[in-house]
Formats: sequence, C-alpha cells, structure tokens
Amino acid sequence: MTERLALGIVPGIGWRAREIESVAREAEDAGFEAILNPEVNNDALATAQLMGSVTSRIKVGPWVSSIYLRHSYVCAQAAALIADATGERLILGLGVSHPLVNRTFGVDSASPLEAMRHYVTEVQTWLRGEGPTTHLPQHPAPCRVPIHIAALTSKTVELAGEVADGVMPYLWSTARVAAAKAWIARGRAGSPGRAPLELSLGLPVYVGDDMTAVRDLARQNLAFYAALPYYQRVLRLQGFAAEAAKAEQGDAAGAWSDRLLDALCLIGPLSHCRERLAAYREAGVGLPILYPPIGVEAARATIKAFRQ
Repeated sequence: MTERLALGIVPGIGWRAREIESVAREAEDAGFEAILNPEVNNDALATAQLMGSVTSRIKVGPWVSSIYLRHSYVCAQAAALIADATGERLILGLGVSHPLVNRTFGVDSASPLEAMRHYVTEVQTWLRGEGPTTHLPQHPAPCRVPIHIAALTSKTVELAGEVADGVMPYLWSTARVAAAKAWIARGRAGSPGRAPLELSLGLPVYVGDDMTAVRDLARQNLAFYAALPYYQRVLRLQGFAAEAAKAEQGDAAGAWSDRLLDALCLIGPLSHCRERLAAYREAGVGLPILYPPIGVEAARATIKAFRQ
C-alpha cells in the first residue's frame, strides 16, 4: 500500500530550472504525493508552476510563500492559474517568514498573526471572485485552491483550524504533533462544517549508518533554523531550553544536540528513519514532508531511499 509522502526542496540556493524539473519528475515517478519548495532566494509560486508543468500527478506548491512579498490579489490570481494549469494539483502554502529576513525587504512584521488572518481572508475573497472591480469585474477561480498555513505556535495552528484547509509546521516532535489536535479542534470549532484540517509536517531527513557523519551533516544544514528567534521559542516549548540558549549565545550548530536531532529529525539508518516516520503518522501527521540536506543530489538520494 502506498503511503502519503511529500518532498521539500530548496532550489533557491543555486538549482537550475532543468534540475528542478528533473527532481520533480523523479519524485512523481517514485510515488511521492507532493513536491514543495520554500520561498528562499526564489519565487515559490513560479517554482511550483515550473514543477507542475513537467509532471502530471504529483501535487506542487510553496512550502511556504511569504505573505509580505506578494499582494493578496496577485497571489490569488497566480494560484488560480497554477491550479487550473495543473489540474487542481496546487497546495498554496502561506507563511510570515522571520523578522530577520523580512527586515531585509523593508517589511514590518510586528503583528504576524493578524497579518496572516487578513491575508488569507483576502486571498479567499479574490479566489471566490468577490473582490472589488479592478480593470474589469472579478471572476471566481475555475479550480479549488487549498490554503495551508505555516505554523509553529498553538495560536497559529488555531488560526489555521479556523480559516484554512491545512497547517504546515516544522521542527516538531511527535508529542507536539499529538498536542496540536486540541489546537486544531479549537480553531475548527469557530468554523463548523469545514472538512478536517490537513496536518503536513516538515521532517529533516539524514539517512546513513555512520551516526557521526549524519549528525555532523544535520548540524551544518540546520544551524540556520536554530539561529532564528521563532525556532528558539519552539525549541523551548518542546523542552529544549538548553539547546535554545546555546543558539542564542551564537552556537547555532552546536545547539543541535544528539537528543534534539533524534527528537525532531529522521536520522540514522533507513530502517530507523522509517520507524520514526511511522511514529509521526501515528501521532497525527497526515502528509509528512521529507526535507533532505541542501543540494540536488541529496534530494535525489532521499527520493531513492523512500521510493514506493
């Protein structure tokens, strides 16, 4: 039986268009349900459109697109076109990024939760064709566009439960996944009649029998996240206060203790990674998003390892 599985890639660190296309096709051939990309040095929606144009079954989308870099009208129109062109294979993942990144673009992101609620509501309004007339009257999108919200905290998960179709957390333990069921339920209680919320969790994947080598690789790849205050907060909420403090002191790579890596990643021999993946599914993850080390070949190796 084929299990639901997605792949997360970061093509904005130097991938060429043909490499993005080939990896998307390989993921589709390997039985992955979706291939997603974050908005990191790239246009995540344009990348999703590129991947969708060379595939026929696999879902595509941003994981995630920043709400501060694209007007809600433009986002809705782009999403509607991609969904139509791909036969409703688009997942529109939206997020608020991080203050450190947003300041680079001159963006004030002081009230991210309120900004997300407002943005999602506006995108949905445009998709329904209910927005105000611009050059011509608006028309509803021809295809359904599911909206998923990136979330780290309980309040954002509740918001997703209220207004969205899915939630996309990252760097969560199985215990936090289980706890999120109550947050989702509180959000859904505010919007009765909606379909169940999809929970798709990003899972860093480092497959290998040499634990020293895979842990070193993981620390190199994950140091960036530990350096961000949002993730430091999430680490504390999950019982990793010492690791968060180490990251705050400037040792972002060293903050990834063996205990932290084992709790938040799929790391080690393939058999162990599969066991951990099963544990996440049991905790409540509907669509695991495998997040391999940076690079084209690492993405291909992950596709090969988890081929179905």
